[in-house]
Amino acid sequence: MFSKAAKVLKFLSEYSQDLWLTLRHNGYSPLVERRRRQFYKLIIETHTIEKGLSLPRRRALFGRDKVRFVMSTLESYDPSFSPLPAQMALGALDAYLRFHREQDIEDPLLDEVEAVLERWRDHQVEFRGGIKPFKLDAVNPTSPIAWLQSRSSLRMFDGVPVSPDTVREVVAAAQSAPSQCNRQSTHIHLYQDRETIDSLLALQGGSRGFSEHVGNLFVVTSEIAAWGGAGQRNQTYVDGALFSMCVLLSCHSIGLGACPLNLAVTNAVERKIKEAGGIPTGERLIMMIAFGNMISEPLRVAASPRRALDEILHWHRCTAS
Repeated sequence: MFSKAAKVLKFLSEYSQDLWLTLRHNGYSPLVERRRRQFYKLIIETHTIEKGLSLPRRRALFGRDKVRFVMSTLESYDPSFSPLPAQMALGALDAYLRFHREQDIEDPLLDEVEAVLERWRDHQVEFRGGIKPFKLDAVNPTSPIAWLQSRSSLRMFDGVPVSPDTVREVVAAAQSAPSQCNRQSTHIHLYQDRETIDSLLALQGGSRGFSEHVGNLFVVTSEIAAWGGAGQRNQTYVDGALFSMCVLLSCHSIGLGACPLNLAVTNAVERKIKEAGGIPTGERLIMMIAFGNMISEPLRVAASPRRALDEILHWHRCTAS
């Protein structure tokens, strides 16, 4: 009894420390420096513009509030902290403006965007965000590194269910993902009927503009029973995320488009998703993955530029740098 009580107290202690760490360092905490919070917020909101530009059918003047937020945040952002958010935002705003100008659409918002872009051109900041073309012939380049870098999240599907054999091929390849102590706690749930897909995507909430074209949907989960001690409290997500990445690469390897959809949801929404999808309560949701055959070219995806290597690579007592 004492041993069991000690384990319970250990869980409570560790989760309490997790809570404090999150409260102290999350993106809303006033204890985090403003530049760092702006860095992430600007990238996140800019990416919503990129996603809108990458949809099969783009609405005129979509995302007005997001566009205005990005322009407003740009005015106070310091590129010396990292130029990426400014580069990404300017590229997305430029692509947004060009999309509308090419259709001869006029609106005061577009004039505001044009004025912001003109002011920033004087800062000599590169425009890197927006959208980029995606070509099917990029699936099999000669270089393995180029092949990895050619994968993108695609939202332009034909909506046709893929065959059972293809599904098995994708999942079998993804089983090469590493798993702590070879636990293999990950499960993958497939949905191809319109009603269930619509219900699940509505609960996820991040597929507006292309959900009706999703004819194949995975929900990746990880079984909680595979993990025991308090030190393993986050391993459910680690194993599930590794498996999910392999699913995305597996789809890419056989020429299927795929788009990961985050499940950053409350416990109440997670329960609703499990109920709608017939998922056991003892499994933790990791992510949804929309996938399937792509529509005919031209295809486009969010540019999603990456950070400079020196911003994320930290050398610690290494022989060379």
